[in-house]
Amino acid sequence: MRKEQNITIVGAGSSRTPALVGSIVDYKDRFKIKKIVFFDIHTKRTSKMETYIRLVLKQEIPNATVIFTTDKTVAYEDADAVLVQMRAGNTEMRSLDEKIPLKHGLVGQETCGPGGFAYGMRSIGAMIEMVNDIRAVNKDAWILNYTNPAAIVALALDKVFPDDKRILNLCDQPYSMMRSYAKILDKPQHDLKCTYFGLNHFGWFTEIEDYQGNSYYNQVKEYLTGHEFKPYNAEQRSASWLETYKRVNKYLSFFPEYLPNTYLQYYFFPEEIVEESDPNYTRADEARDSREKEVFELCASAEGRDDLGNLEILKGSVFGNLMIEVAESILYDLNNEFVIMVRNNNLIPNFPAEAIVELSGQLGLDGAKAYPYGAIKPFYKGLMEGQYAYELLTVEAFLEKDYTKALEALTINRTIVDPQKAKAVLDDLMEANKNYWTLT
Repeated sequence: MRKEQNITIVGAGSSRTPALVGSIVDYKDRFKIKKIVFFDIHTKRTSKMETYIRLVLKQEIPNATVIFTTDKTVAYEDADAVLVQMRAGNTEMRSLDEKIPLKHGLVGQETCGPGGFAYGMRSIGAMIEMVNDIRAVNKDAWILNYTNPAAIVALALDKVFPDDKRILNLCDQPYSMMRSYAKILDKPQHDLKCTYFGLNHFGWFTEIEDYQGNSYYNQVKEYLTGHEFKPYNAEQRSASWLETYKRVNKYLSFFPEYLPNTYLQYYFFPEEIVEESDPNYTRADEARDSREKEVFELCASAEGRDDLGNLEILKGSVFGNLMIEVAESILYDLNNEFVIMVRNNNLIPNFPAEAIVELSGQLGLDGAKAYPYGAIKPFYKGLMEGQYAYELLTVEAFLEKDYTKALEALTINRTIVDPQKAKAVLDDLMEANKNYWTLT
């Protein structure tokens, strides 16, 4: 009999939370819940979803204790795992992260380029505060962070809390891509595993195989030579997300050796992406008018009800499922395989030891154990060295409040390169973010 767990969701005001609850429901027979706490300092958003979430959990996991709170002690004191999905600055700041760079003819994206820099600077401070709050009342909780941009956050937390082995930073994009590969192969996703290397949102698949050692890598590559790459749930995705996947085919037309993470498009085709972007209507607006609108409307229909009735239970087929599978693998010591983020420490011997790399590996009670990858080729090493330098300078800029390092970070980023543009966008982002971070 598996032990019942206490979990806390930080950033519970996210419109993704109801679908995450749907994943908790789907996994309830194998991931046992004793108590679930929804924590967010912005009660305006959580209040829109609370009734709906309570009704779902009352129907599906009736014995679980359910708490909505803004009290940090209540949120953290007896949590076994804290699942973090916060967005410092909410949708309003995301919109500026996307629109300000576009004004300068630069990629406007929430995790890559100058927008990712601004978001990262906000996230670092919020995450450091959160870890300190958790450790003040709970030394043993697993902190499972999905807050973006994960690469920058992971590097910052590793520098500030180098000895805390129960902080893990994760990303759902490799998991999502494996779901798409499984659909191409017409095989269950969990029958497949991958070999992967890189940095977060900046990496490559080099093998896809089953647990009997049969490789399907060439089959996927051959399929992509004649078919447009689409996410497994293409019919549910917005037009901009379909474009993100489509450019995998374009990347492969130049560099067919490895299958790229979809986010590499921003670094290889930035001018094309800027040209196609609407500076007045970006993904922040798209999310607000589609996913958020639909989620909040469904949740509003639960108000005044005593039971769920015929209301749909939203499901989290990628983001939510990964979060629960990761927590399950750790808390029940399953050592299941994932693409994980760890300190390099010679896993890639010709890359900086202190870098946070993203590799295939296992998760259990001893934490993250990545598989050694080996030396990487000059092309990939060169790309990763530049990206890592950007990440490191961003973290140092925040910790030291150093304007020069911030300018260096943006200038070295492949989406910018031009120091004149780097300075112009940095100054605008600094003004927009003055309530979150400052530089001198």
